[in-house]
Amino acid sequence: MKQANKIFIAIIFAVCTLLFVSCADGNSSLNKESNSNDVLESSKPIVTEPTETPVTLPPSKAFASIPVGAEKWIDAKAQLNGIIMSQQEIQKMNDKIRNECDSLVDILNYAENVLGDDVKNMMYSSSGPLLPKYDENGMNITESQLDEIRSNRNLENISDNVRVKRGVTVQRTNIRALPTNLEFYNYSYKQDHDRMQETELSSGSAVVVLHESKDGKFYFIQSYYYYGWVAVEHIALAESEESVKYWKQYAKLLNMTANSMNNMDFVVITDSFLDLNGAKFSMGTTLPLNKKNSGEDYYSVLLPCKNPKGELAQIESKISVKSAHVGFPEYNYRNFCIQAFKYVGTPYGWGGMKNGIDCSGYVLSVFKTFGFVFPRNTGEQYAVVGNSNLTTNMTGSQISQSLAETKCPTVIYIQGHAMIYLGEIDGVHYIIHAPGGGKVCEDTYDKFSSVMSFCLVGLNGM
Repeated sequence: MKQANKIFIAIIFAVCTLLFVSCADGNSSLNKESNSNDVLESSKPIVTEPTETPVTLPPSKAFASIPVGAEKWIDAKAQLNGIIMSQQEIQKMNDKIRNECDSLVDILNYAENVLGDDVKNMMYSSSGPLLPKYDENGMNITESQLDEIRSNRNLENISDNVRVKRGVTVQRTNIRALPTNLEFYNYSYKQDHDRMQETELSSGSAVVVLHESKDGKFYFIQSYYYYGWVAVEHIALAESEESVKYWKQYAKLLNMTANSMNNMDFVVITDSFLDLNGAKFSMGTTLPLNKKNSGEDYYSVLLPCKNPKGELAQIESKISVKSAHVGFPEYNYRNFCIQAFKYVGTPYGWGGMKNGIDCSGYVLSVFKTFGFVFPRNTGEQYAVVGNSNLTTNMTGSQISQSLAETKCPTVIYIQGHAMIYLGEIDGVHYIIHAPGGGKVCEDTYDKFSSVMSFCLVGLNGM
């Protein structure tokens, strides 16, 4: 009997043990299921009621720091926050600008050969300033000096059919009207406008080379927005199969052809100027990105350089994540104001001379950060940039009222000058610009009767 009781108790114990384990597993399974449901629930979009202030994503590190003066305008435009234009819409606007502006050139698809007469005509159209002029030492430049410089164009050695060469700038370089570094000023005592200076090119700019000067120190080049003479030492030629491959990278990064940059990894320089490996890069310059070698605090980029043979090659360099953005940044008011105010205090430089910036170059660089392609000069920009509004039949008060109602970044053009319109606060209108002889700054503005056009760089603008 005792034995039977022992067996019965053992059976009961075993059954309870099995039930306990089963219940424990069942609870564990339920817990897992419950956790899984919790995860699924938390991954669903959270629906919130709309607020007066739009919700924005955290800024990238390139836009984390707000320059002095910009915050006022970021706050003033808070009700307009959000994407102003998508990249597809910017590309469509670029197509419109290219179709309306002959000076913008598709470098990537430039002809392999051009007529020698066409090259000569380009040179004739840029024959340099008229005398009298004065050099950097205040000395009068003579007619014989100018004739010698013109002779250096080497016109007699331009063939009937010119084979085009390809190259990339390895330094920020000046584009000159004639093949000379001699500076030409209107006054012996004032050196602010070198009349031989056409414009500048950032390091990393793809060009085509059409001719070489008699002294071998200058190339006559065509860039995507200008042609003229540049220093030979600042250009790395692409003649081998490998170097041509590199050249095509930089040519595509000029963003001259819609969708040409698809499937390309690149960064955009967001600093006003940036020195890398002894070369100077301007805001808006795009560079190939090596994602594999990039880190949390830096991007690994491929810079153009010359190999021992003088041909185009590439060198890897690190760039702070605070100085560049992967791909074009979102075109919104916050980012735009940050970029515009990064230039404050930068000295004016006619055509970018002496590492400065001029009015149209300033406008171009700020918008280039977001993928826009603008012509270089004020005289070309004012009629084609964005949604251009010519003011021929408008009064000053009508222009003032129209500007106060704009809902996207706007550029104002007067005779020989370009300015970014910031907005109106308490009845006062404000601009930011690069004034001749000064530095990039914010100013009040009330000379609306002088406005030739105002260009709305957005879809609807009003």
